[in-house]
Amino acid sequence: MAVKSDTIVEAKEQRYDFFFYGTLCVPAVLTRVLGHKCDDLTFQDALLPNYTRHCVKGESYPAIIDREKTNILTSRGDVLTSEEVNVRGTLVKGLTYKDINLLDIYEGIEYLRDKLPVQALSPPTAISSLAQAISDPTSRAKAEYLKQVQDSIEGKEKEGGVDVGMTEAWTYIWAEDLDKLEPRIWSFEDYMKAKESSWRDLPDDYFTDVERQQAIKEEPGSTGDERSSSAVGTDDLTTDGEECKLLGRTAEGFPDFGRGMRKYWGFADDYVNLNHGSYGSPPKIVIDKMRKLSDQIESNPDRFMRRTWLPILNKVREQVSEMIGARTEEVVVVPNATHGLNTVLMNLNWDEGDIIVIYSSTYGAVGQMVKCLCDKNPQIRLEIIDDVFPCSHKEIIEQSEKVLSKYNQLAQPNYTGLSKPTGVNANERIRAVVVDVIASNPGVIYPWEDIVRLCKKYGAMSVVDAAHAIGQVEVDVKKSDCDFWVSNCHKWLHSHRGSAVLYVPIRNQYLIRSTFPTSAGYESTRYPTKGIDRPWQFVEQFQWTGTTDWAPFFSVNDAIDFRKSMGGEKRIMQYCHTLAVQGGKRLRKKWGTEVMDTPKGELTAAMVNVRLPHVPDPKDLEDQFKQLRYFEDKCFEGNTFVAAFRHGGKWWARFSAQVWNDLNDFDHAAEVVEKICIGIK
Repeated sequence: MAVKSDTIVEAKEQRYDFFFYGTLCVPAVLTRVLGHKCDDLTFQDALLPNYTRHCVKGESYPAIIDREKTNILTSRGDVLTSEEVNVRGTLVKGLTYKDINLLDIYEGIEYLRDKLPVQALSPPTAISSLAQAISDPTSRAKAEYLKQVQDSIEGKEKEGGVDVGMTEAWTYIWAEDLDKLEPRIWSFEDYMKAKESSWRDLPDDYFTDVERQQAIKEEPGSTGDERSSSAVGTDDLTTDGEECKLLGRTAEGFPDFGRGMRKYWGFADDYVNLNHGSYGSPPKIVIDKMRKLSDQIESNPDRFMRRTWLPILNKVREQVSEMIGARTEEVVVVPNATHGLNTVLMNLNWDEGDIIVIYSSTYGAVGQMVKCLCDKNPQIRLEIIDDVFPCSHKEIIEQSEKVLSKYNQLAQPNYTGLSKPTGVNANERIRAVVVDVIASNPGVIYPWEDIVRLCKKYGAMSVVDAAHAIGQVEVDVKKSDCDFWVSNCHKWLHSHRGSAVLYVPIRNQYLIRSTFPTSAGYESTRYPTKGIDRPWQFVEQFQWTGTTDWAPFFSVNDAIDFRKSMGGEKRIMQYCHTLAVQGGKRLRKKWGTEVMDTPKGELTAAMVNVRLPHVPDPKDLEDQFKQLRYFEDKCFEGNTFVAAFRHGGKWWARFSAQVWNDLNDFDHAAEVVEKICIGIK
């Protein structure tokens, strides 16, 4: 949903007036969209002058356009009647900025919100005492309408001392191509008759997006115990790893999880893979289908690259968008998460005094990219929040808010959803926060949804590095309402490397003016392409960024199908999570060390971090690299691999649990790794 006028930022007490001319004319529909009883709103019969109502082709809902567009769309030579050239509907007063956010989502990208003069035809009435003509718009009589218009013309704009004359109100006008509209003009009476049978029986998918948004119950930055979490379960860390606590291992009609699943992968017979999190491991069926697709491409490269590829790409976007709760037009593919984050941050226009916040556990390449950005833009700087795990989500949230409140004032309510930070001091403010869903090393869950809410609280943009998210934890980007989100598909979703998805909500797409590298889909405002009337489109510019091997990207479809054949996302996530938790406990017992988690178990998804035994502190950074090199070489010799890293002055190892693993794999790795640690010592 586009916004024609300037961004509106008002205090929370500010209320807004809207003119509705479609399904939202019915109070019963409006209450469902807004998610409350509308007791503090008023309703009036009203008229929008100099606009016409048309049916959207193939749909049951209408759109309105101004007289200039009407002349283009219609070929009528006669003069339009007053009923046709004035759109009749309902004027609703008293909406909050939260209400308008939901209305924007409900109306979608086909409409543009604008503030226009509206003629009120009846006095404002509360929902508890609505007249029949307001509660049931289909009952509004034409004769009554004509009389009201005549009264307005004659200046009878007062009824019982209440102004029923001209006012200004927001409304949603058509923003798409005119050829998507029927040329015939719908009068209010015709439209109501056409819709009368379905007013009270709208399909549930009319409300899907707004009801997902309504699921957000908390205020920005809430740190209560009831906040949402990405974790898929918790367990008592004082117990030892037990087989009986592995959930989802068996499911009727599907293969058992554990070592028997190795037949679906191409691992060497004696290789124990406990490092799926680094590069991913596509199953054989995904690789085979990808190779067949490669053969198809090579059989006629021109046909595939010029015709065949786009429907397959769109299917990838459709399936992934459904998984993460986004709209298809908000999701594009990129080679990997680092590439996607570069695309976002390199596109933003940075002002003097802007600050970018990252965390000390931010992925190395992402942290270096932010430093590069600051080097190229000396007017901005970097702020790093130091987080040493294990620490609770509450502590991370408190640290984050401490930094945000140091530089930024509380943001004014902004129903367009656009972030606008205001500094405590005029010369600097936090513009963006880069936060992980699940960090790489350590492999811990972040309270990223709470950090996103904090960003909204202080007007900063939330840039979410979800490299490890999709396929490992459930995600709903609409519920979190983040500004940008990018995830690899080749890690936990089992597609071939590299393939990733970038989510940019419609409200922020105007900020991402170019792909990385710039594609042929880019359109310059200063130097438009001659002879082509092609507006800039967010999705289209990501469709072709240069010749590439599409096969890894398109393997996402096959990976999703494979996961469904294994029992689906919930089963896979449940097993991998409980295996990680129980495997971590087993290692802690064998080594006499500790698991990196809190008593609530809020840090572990399908990667568990366990402190290594026996390893002495390195003398310096060179010695640390030497120890790490030795550790990796001996893992290769032991036909296994786990990711070792240094954090908080200690050596840790990250174990990735997958459907082909069981607790025996943790036992095997425990023996190999302990020998390595003794060798280092």
